[in-house]
Amino acid sequence: MRKLFIYTILTFIFSSSINASSLRNQIYLLEASENIRMISQEIVKNYLYYYYNHEKKKEKEAIYNGIKLLDAQFRIIAKSTKDEDSKDILTFLDYSKDKIEKILLDPFNKDNPALMIDYSEVLLEGAETISKNLKYKPSDEEKILIKMKDISFLIDRVIKYYMALLIEPDNISYQDMLNSSMKDMEKDLNYINTYNYSPENISHIINIERNWSVLNSFLEDVKESRVPNIVLLISSEVKKNAKILENYHRKNQ
Repeated sequence: MRKLFIYTILTFIFSSSINASSLRNQIYLLEASENIRMISQEIVKNYLYYYYNHEKKKEKEAIYNGIKLLDAQFRIIAKSTKDEDSKDILTFLDYSKDKIEKILLDPFNKDNPALMIDYSEVLLEGAETISKNLKYKPSDEEKILIKMKDISFLIDRVIKYYMALLIEPDNISYQDMLNSSMKDMEKDLNYINTYNYSPENISHIINIERNWSVLNSFLEDVKESRVPNIVLLISSEVKKNAKILENYHRKNQ
């Protein structure tokens, strides 16, 4: 009887340890996939600025920093998953990253903007597939954190397509993607407004909405509003305030 009792206790401890480890890996995978979503858009947004204006050295440096961050997220996924589908997806993500690096060897080739956008979409689709395959269910606080990160993602995404349309004004697909991302941004703003923020944090929400409203006016008519530097500045303000609130929600988990 005593041996059975000890065996039962050890089995429970071992099982609990496995479950805790599995949960931890699920969280790592969720965070890594969310980070890849954002980085995929940010890299190509910066590239398109650099392509549009060859003097944008800051954006050029940011591209390479983004690639390093991608590598770090890939390593996290490789260590945290045993799922064969996720491993296969990771192979395609790494392939896309390699292609992006090759494009940067000849950054001003006229075919490269479209290729970079395609590879960013591969990275995005792969990251979202890994995330959807997870069994982990975020808490309410984690959901609002994810939405706040999604705002930063969408800001880079709309600016990516804004820049793409400056380079190729008559591309209907780019216009459709821009319009769709703008609608998604509005949905996210409506969602975060359901959260009961303190007066201090409400000020960050107000700043996000105010800057988004100004940015929105430029995005609605790209051909008439060729002001990439102003758009970049305003988008940076949105992301800065979103990051503050992201950190707030991270502490609340």
